[in-house]
Amino acid sequence: MNLTMEYTMTCGKGKSPQAVHDRNNLLRVFYINTDNTVHFLQTEPKLGLYDDLFFKERGRGSPDENVSLPSLKRVAHYGAYGFWSAEGDHKFVIYMMPSDISKALTDGSITFNSGSEVSSASCTFANIMGELLNRNRALVTPGAKIEIYFSLGGQDEIPMGTFYVDRSSVSYPDENVSVSARNAIGKLLKEQTFDENVTFEKGSLQDNIAEILDMAGVEQYFVGDPDKVWKLRFEPDVSLLDGINRVISLLPDWKVAESASGMVGVGKESDPRFDQPGIYTFVRDKTCWSCQIEYDDSEAASKVCVFTENNGDIPGIKVYKGVQYNKWWVQPPHRTLYVSAAKGATLADVTALADELAQTLAITGRLETFVGIFTPQLTLGDEVHVIDEKGDTEVVGTVTDVTHNFGKSGFYTSFTVDSGGRRTRTRLSDLINKATTTANTDGVEIY
Repeated sequence: MNLTMEYTMTCGKGKSPQAVHDRNNLLRVFYINTDNTVHFLQTEPKLGLYDDLFFKERGRGSPDENVSLPSLKRVAHYGAYGFWSAEGDHKFVIYMMPSDISKALTDGSITFNSGSEVSSASCTFANIMGELLNRNRALVTPGAKIEIYFSLGGQDEIPMGTFYVDRSSVSYPDENVSVSARNAIGKLLKEQTFDENVTFEKGSLQDNIAEILDMAGVEQYFVGDPDKVWKLRFEPDVSLLDGINRVISLLPDWKVAESASGMVGVGKESDPRFDQPGIYTFVRDKTCWSCQIEYDDSEAASKVCVFTENNGDIPGIKVYKGVQYNKWWVQPPHRTLYVSAAKGATLADVTALADELAQTLAITGRLETFVGIFTPQLTLGDEVHVIDEKGDTEVVGTVTDVTHNFGKSGFYTSFTVDSGGRRTRTRLSDLINKATTTANTDGVEIY
């Protein structure tokens, strides 16, 4: 018997593909990757037509290693179940279809803070007839993944973050479900430790960091190439996030961050795959309302001195730079900010840092907090311009804290702007931390 296929196409590389088509018209293809791990592709056949599909790679579908002989069977209105072999064990697996619970949303908020890779979300849902959470069944148990998007009319969805539930509770008789969650960095990297998996000896540092992210169960990630052949060994009680941060502390201008689409990145700050800072303009008293202005001279100075300590018989370096003026008030003439440079800094490094600190000190001193129209794209590091009642545009500074609020109580964004920073210039506190930070490799061996 010959079977005539109506549509044929090549989806990608891999072996043993298993397809699941759910009730939301999403088609997912699970397959075994070249490294014998489970990955999956996803597409949405518009109007049920399969002649022009575009499959998007969604990354790891399971933390299991050395997977073989997969077999999945779809269960209507639920997901799929099946079996495969992994690491010498025979495993029973269950895949639960994503559920759209947006209609049950009452209120929610997402918060980002400078100085932390971890972002958080909290939401309240209507638990109609116990659909989301009851004594015997729950869709929002700890560890469940929540993807948050915003769309207006027929416009494309704007991703606002992927979060993993930490806590969920239901109250009676109002039957509201309260959920708190953190992003992948906070849930998968910060909470897990290396335990018995302490050695990473692949061919490059890039591959070894990727292996740590795979072990953590991070679904979407990228790792820059530092061109280092470093093998890694960690103490068992070191968290995965601390381990990565301690390694990249030896790489200039590297960071760990997570994008609004849930992509975890490890690489240079300038890597275009990170969410890049943008410029957002608001109209005072119309599209944003100033709720608090704080002037603080605790970080202000009239002069800066960057220095290094003596190294045996080699004298240290000391560079002074005057602050030309302060935008907000006059400083005493001998108020000097002393900053100790990290070990190994050269004269050129110290001079460049002193110049940048002096420029930043001239504009530091004001924090302004706004509440404005819902701006889901606004994030840390963005530059804020404000148009006043005369039509003049002022560059206020860079965003250091953001909270997006959405739901029945309204859609609005509150954010704090630091005058001591620009989109192309690091904030003063970040500059000082960067200058004084010496690589912390406690609990990590690089060989």
